[in-house]
Amino acid sequence: MPDYLWSRAARAVAVSALAFATTVAAVGAAGATSPEDHPFEVSVGASGIQAPETGVGGLVSFRIRTDDPNGRQLQLLRPHAGVTFDQVLHDLADAVSTKPATAAVGAKAVRGEADALGGALVTPQVHEQFTEEVAPGAVYLLDLTAFRADPAHPVSKRLDLAGTNGQAANQARYPDGAVLQRDTSAGPRFRTDTVDHAHLAYLVHNESSQLHEMQLRPVAADTTDAQLQNYFAATALGLPAQSPFTGPATGFGAISPEHGALVQAHGLLPGRYALLCLLPDEQFGLTNAALGMHQIVTLQ
Repeated sequence: MPDYLWSRAARAVAVSALAFATTVAAVGAAGATSPEDHPFEVSVGASGIQAPETGVGGLVSFRIRTDDPNGRQLQLLRPHAGVTFDQVLHDLADAVSTKPATAAVGAKAVRGEADALGGALVTPQVHEQFTEEVAPGAVYLLDLTAFRADPAHPVSKRLDLAGTNGQAANQARYPDGAVLQRDTSAGPRFRTDTVDHAHLAYLVHNESSQLHEMQLRPVAADTTDAQLQNYFAATALGLPAQSPFTGPATGFGAISPEHGALVQAHGLLPGRYALLCLLPDEQFGLTNAALGMHQIVTLQ
């Protein structure tokens, strides 16, 4: 696809994914606000999850922080009708297994049982804000870092979102670029459009058939995608390999197919980064990065 058509297509996805079309009529309406200006403030760390218990659904924004020097990952989940959160956690424990066959089964089960609504990988230096459409109902915030360490004792918090009760519609800012997660004949891949600044807001949209995430890991200036592939191929085989990463992960958590969010990092330093999806593939159980889902970007 020519670049100018790709850019136009990416912007079209942004409009539909964040429901901008439904808010156009509200532009200029009294009381209409931007959700980024009044986000749900969430902190996650050794003391647990601090977050509101109630709020209003619709176009909402979450700002995630941590004081954990090692960083934390928070994930949002909404079980489907008739599925309990405990059942989702049971299968998520399989999805985070280091055994590929178990991880594959777990990842497929979680995708069928719940909507993954994104999340954030944060450090004390970098906090994340993401904005998306979330209908009224219960949403669960899960400390995925703690869950990986001890699935038997999950750390979570429930957030109940009510209807708007006639309030004016929120309006989201227009994205500065886009990261699409796609199925291709070569496997799952990222497709980026004008992702070149550390402080801007980007649409992340999952066009594939599986769950995907968008981690950001800093790499050296001379690191190539071929070197990343060699690293992930070696680790998938259990072979020793020198890590190409020069710092902790930040970025956006797992999101379900046909879902999207506007994502912005605060405190992220300019530099060279690898976009990664380390979620397990539903067929092989290997990380999607090992199957080629990685891309290096330079952020100013």
